[in-house]
Amino acid sequence: MYSHEFLLKDTHEIELEMERHCVGLGLDCADPNQIRMFAHDVLQNIAALKEAASHGDREASAKIELFGLAVLMHEANTKAYGSNYLTKIHALTKRQSAWVAIAKAMWSELESRDSSSAP
Repeated sequence: MYSHEFLLKDTHEIELEMERHCVGLGLDCADPNQIRMFAHDVLQNIAALKEAASHGDREASAKIELFGLAVLMHEANTKAYGSNYLTKIHALTKRQSAWVAIAKAMWSELESRDSSSAP
């Protein structure tokens, strides 16, 4: 079983890698519009991005990796803080700013898709 301290170190390392990917992609995590556009692009084109990445497209690969890192961060945070940590996500903003920005944009995009497909 992971210790709380080990998981916090894990989340710090994942956050740093997410920040590196953002820099490499030219994403400013302080710009909600940029992050929302990234989330929309990834969720709208996930299959095409995976295909492009498999053929050596480095930008597509970085987008897929960043999306995967966001999923890993969610899993690590769930283990470190419990399943209800999302109700206190604002507390993570200072330590995990890139992840929080991307996660909020992803959830918003998914919610907008769910509401537009509801009868």
